[in-house]
Amino acid sequence: MENRLTVSFHYFIPGSGHASGSADQCLKQGLISAMSSLPLLSLAIWLPIILGVAILRIGSDRNPMPARWLALAGSAICFIVTLPLVTGFETHSAAMQFVERVNWLPAFDISYHLGVDGISMWLTVLTAFTTLIVTIASWNVITVRVAQYLASFMFLSGLMIGTFASLDGMLFFVFFEATLIPMYLLIGSWGGSGRVLAAVKFFFFSLVGSLMMLMAMLYLYQNNRPQTQYQ
Repeated sequence: MENRLTVSFHYFIPGSGHASGSADQCLKQGLISAMSSLPLLSLAIWLPIILGVAILRIGSDRNPMPARWLALAGSAICFIVTLPLVTGFETHSAAMQFVERVNWLPAFDISYHLGVDGISMWLTVLTAFTTLIVTIASWNVITVRVAQYLASFMFLSGLMIGTFASLDGMLFFVFFEATLIPMYLLIGSWGGSGRVLAAVKFFFFSLVGSLMMLMAMLYLYQNNRPQTQYQ
């Protein structure tokens, strides 16, 4: 069920004792509805990715502070963007909420289809919160290739949220596969001893499993085409 912008207007008689309280409540509901009408899931996905690109642009090991501050501010903003998912979530409904859908490849019934339920909503918020914690925790720990480290986590945050919010099988596959890239870089560049071998094993094992998943999805699509889209 898509969240729509609904603002109610009330007229109060001067001198009414409940006018002020009702006006504040109406304003609060209007602000919540306005936030809920925004493409929150798309913002939660693409905002950290855009910020990751910006961090790479300004990053430098000679002066890592601009990248750190941008990552801190960006991760905080990205976390704040996910909060309306909690405040605007209708707990009495079993339908997918905050739904966004745009045709991507209509010939193959593939669309940019996003939405969350009671589980994926919390996973989305937790991902954004974890990214903020990682940014703070790495402030004085990561001293080499700081911008690349922070940007990798920003990319990973957006892609993970895309994985949790995808309602289209192929879109889920694209986001899930894309998460392997920053994870490979994080393990291979900032891991412990044997990190290169661990990164290679992680990448290829995950890739093999993903290819098997892709073949299964194509098989199901070919044999049960009308039911491949989430309704």
